[in-house]
Amino acid sequence: MFSPTNQTKEKFIETTRQEREKREKERIKKQQQERETKAATTIQSWWKRREQRSASRMQCQAWWNSSMDKANELSILDFYQLLGVYCIMARHGVVLDNGQRRLVKCLTRNTFKHNNAKVPYYCLLIDMRYMDQAVKYLEVLIVQCIAECTSSNDTTSFGPELTFLLQYLNPKTYATRHMLDTCHVIDIPDKILQSRAQTILKRTLCQFNLRDALILCVQHMIKLQDRKDATAKLNACKLWLSTMTRLTLYPIENAELSSDALDMATACHYLWTNTLAVPCITRLVNDMMADRLRTWALTTVKTYLMEAPSASCMEQLDGNGSLFLLANLVDLWNSDKNPQKTEHGAQMMEWTAFFFQYMEPRFSDRQSPSFPAYHPIFKWSKATWGNSIPSVVFDNVMCQLEYLWSRSFMDQLFADIIQFDTVKNSPTSTTSTKMLFSKKSQPHTNSHHDTMALFSMQVASIFSMYMQLTQVFKAHRRVIFYRIAFTSQLMPQLWKLMNCFGPKGNMVIYLNAAKQADINREPLVQILKVFCEACSIVFLTLDDVDIFTRQEPFSPSTLIDISRFLNQFYFSLIQQHTDIPSELPPAANAFTSARRLLLQIYDLDLHHPFCPPNHWLLIQTSSSNSIKSLFSSLFNENTKDTLAAMFVDKLKQGDPVPLRILQLMPHTVSFDMRLKIFREWIELDKYTCTKTANRHITVRRSQVLEDGYQQLVNLPASAWKGTIRVSFVNELGMEEAGIDQGGPFKDFLTMMIAEAFEPNYGLFSSTKTHSFYPSATSSVHGRHHIQLFEFIGKAIGKALYEGVLLDVQFAGFLLARLLGRNVFLQELKELDEEVWRNLTFIKHYDGNVEDLCLSFEADEQVFGKVESHELKFRGKSTIVTNSNKVEYVYLMADYKLNQRAKEQTKAFIRGFRTVISESWIRLFSPPELQRVLSGEDTDFDVNDLRKHTQYDNGYFDHHPVIRSLWQIVAEFNSTEKRAFLKFVTGCPKPPLGGFDYLQPAFTVRMVSIDSTNMDGTKIVKSFFKLNLNNNKSGRLPSSSTCFNLLKLPAYTKKSLLKEKLVYA
Repeated sequence: MFSPTNQTKEKFIETTRQEREKREKERIKKQQQERETKAATTIQSWWKRREQRSASRMQCQAWWNSSMDKANELSILDFYQLLGVYCIMARHGVVLDNGQRRLVKCLTRNTFKHNNAKVPYYCLLIDMRYMDQAVKYLEVLIVQCIAECTSSNDTTSFGPELTFLLQYLNPKTYATRHMLDTCHVIDIPDKILQSRAQTILKRTLCQFNLRDALILCVQHMIKLQDRKDATAKLNACKLWLSTMTRLTLYPIENAELSSDALDMATACHYLWTNTLAVPCITRLVNDMMADRLRTWALTTVKTYLMEAPSASCMEQLDGNGSLFLLANLVDLWNSDKNPQKTEHGAQMMEWTAFFFQYMEPRFSDRQSPSFPAYHPIFKWSKATWGNSIPSVVFDNVMCQLEYLWSRSFMDQLFADIIQFDTVKNSPTSTTSTKMLFSKKSQPHTNSHHDTMALFSMQVASIFSMYMQLTQVFKAHRRVIFYRIAFTSQLMPQLWKLMNCFGPKGNMVIYLNAAKQADINREPLVQILKVFCEACSIVFLTLDDVDIFTRQEPFSPSTLIDISRFLNQFYFSLIQQHTDIPSELPPAANAFTSARRLLLQIYDLDLHHPFCPPNHWLLIQTSSSNSIKSLFSSLFNENTKDTLAAMFVDKLKQGDPVPLRILQLMPHTVSFDMRLKIFREWIELDKYTCTKTANRHITVRRSQVLEDGYQQLVNLPASAWKGTIRVSFVNELGMEEAGIDQGGPFKDFLTMMIAEAFEPNYGLFSSTKTHSFYPSATSSVHGRHHIQLFEFIGKAIGKALYEGVLLDVQFAGFLLARLLGRNVFLQELKELDEEVWRNLTFIKHYDGNVEDLCLSFEADEQVFGKVESHELKFRGKSTIVTNSNKVEYVYLMADYKLNQRAKEQTKAFIRGFRTVISESWIRLFSPPELQRVLSGEDTDFDVNDLRKHTQYDNGYFDHHPVIRSLWQIVAEFNSTEKRAFLKFVTGCPKPPLGGFDYLQPAFTVRMVSIDSTNMDGTKIVKSFFKLNLNNNKSGRLPSSSTCFNLLKLPAYTKKSLLKEKLVYA
């Protein structure tokens, strides 16, 4: 019954909603129309204003341009107005056509009209009405010019701007006698004008970092230097660089004026970081700028940088900046225009030490997260700038720094050392010394001790600098030490000087320092380091004529003193405690040059003895108290054991010190003890090495080397230390009778090695003394000849490992290489005496070596053809002169000894060390190693052989035939004894340590006189020396060298025995 009413309500509601939505849409539309109208009005207003501004700007530009067209007729106030408009328009980004340059030209001309007079722009700076705005306008223009000159790669188009900057950044040009109106001039105008000028300089130029722009110019100039068609560009760049350098000098030149605007420290800071931190700038600016830089840089660097270094300045310089600044200072110092160059060398050393302390932590020769950037000089860097500068620039920087190790600078520093008078125990040129190392803070003293102490510290500072240079510039280490080494008379004088250090002299301070935990606490230790490094270089070029005839640079007696000191010094260093036993003490690592020099003198004494007996030994069965005092870690004063016994006990207990001594200074231990230790090491190795299956090979006696190589060449390293069984076969392939208990293998080794060293075989060459070394022409054996050398090296190592003596004499230089030592000129005498004599003549030649027409190349005949080998890069075109003749001698000796058969020698050594560890044979010197390989080069002791002889098949020691045998052997001369020993053992030399070490033991076996009938009856008759028909034509004595066996018939007469034995 309510249905009609409900329908009416719903219709009413719907109608109301539609009307409401309609009204809402009309309202929104109206609002939108209002916003659009408002926006249109706003846009129209903006456009109108824009058009007005554009018209005004164009009108202003037209007015400005038309006004500037009459620049010559402008009054100063008109120009002031034009400059202000320019600054306003520049602030709003409006660019006037060539506006900056037109203003710059007007200001550079600096003559404006005012009341029928010509006045400069400076008049505005002292007028109270205009001075504030005039300064601001001028600063804006200066900043724009600096920014434009330094931001563009084109350095040739800024002539007016640079001229303007030169004039308005120089406070000394700010002067005027004219005023606009005296009523408005400030008080003290001249002083205020200077203050304004310095303020402008500080607010403009000093806010710019010009370094990067200058570096780019330097890079460009260095690239242009190698181009012949770039002279004009190079001159333009040089002019720009010189001008910018002149600008950077304004702050320091005006900082001393009475003003608060600039102080000297800030001005110096600006010069260091913006100019002198630019690489090579001192070499690329013109002479006038270089002179100005020299005047200010050399006089202020100590006062304002070294004595009070600014943290911000050093941080801004960083590693590369410090490097470039030092290089530029060195370059400025190295000039004939520098009056201090020849007098105050110590200043240069102070600068070097100062900058190195900031440089070193920034660079490393190893890459790490801390040193991520590559560096052309130091390899890796963590410097914040400069790492990407081209390497050619760094090459030029190093050319600047090379003055520090130039001949002239070294001669200046070393003058007082060379003139040191050991008689007076003081420097002879006192005046020169004071000039060289003048320090105002040091009081004058007449005390001899104080003078010597001061002089020693001054010398230490010199060599500390050079040690630091070699550590920082590793690529130049060799050159630096080379020049120190070959400074005339420096090395002998330095040795004399060091002997005067300390109250006791005689190198006592160094011996005491070697016993301390930190040797670097001794302030004079750097002198010793350089001495050892340089002397070891000198010894590479010395020969017997130098030392024993000319006695230069040292006499034999001086070398005895040097070697005695070094022996004790390094001996003390290697005894210092280390946390890791296998590592060397840091001090011993730091003084490897001392050991190198010591071994050079030791090697000299080996081939030309001049030292007293037992000079080198420090470990003996009986030692003095002075020797015992060296053993800080070994010797116990309460023990009754000998030093030698304690040494061996400590070694067996695993103490690292005795092992270090054996590895690094074996000559301090007696040879017998070292030989015993060597043999014990081999026995221990045999016991501990991995057991491998026995290797069996079959060889033909006629082709031992070929068969042995084919069957053993691929044998693993471990198998060479195992058992190798050998069976010999005849030509028909039938195996010889017998069981290999080691004898056939010994025979195999000796035969194979003898065949390899046969001169006609072509693998090894021999010297005049029949000593062997690898042949440079071994390639005739085919492409595997290098492997053959490695195989022979293994065979010789195996012989030494098994105690088999070899009848082979090795060249001394080959043994030295086998021990890991370097060989040079003196060893060449053994290889080729004629070449050695010629090189010695060249080295000592007093005339002009160029007259000999030599070049850096070696000619030699190879299979009938002459082949030339360059000794260095472009050696064929490099003439030998007096200045490089030592290098020629060195390179020629190196080529002959080390380079000709380099691959063959390396393979031979590699094979030998497969069986015999390098650490084992380092116990010996080259002559001693020859003795170990081949036995004693002396007549054997007959009683010792008899004592260790075994008898078989009826013989015994007091058998009449045996007594006759020993009598006959004792009567042999030296040649006959060697022949007898070779007959029974295969080697003419006795084993080291006596026949107790002969393996297997020497055996004499009784055999029948009749070789065709060997029944028991005849042996019994022989035993009782019954008459066997006095058969003089009976059997000869025979031997089996593989078993060290003598098969001796029982001859009835001593004369017959001797006759048969000698004949056999």
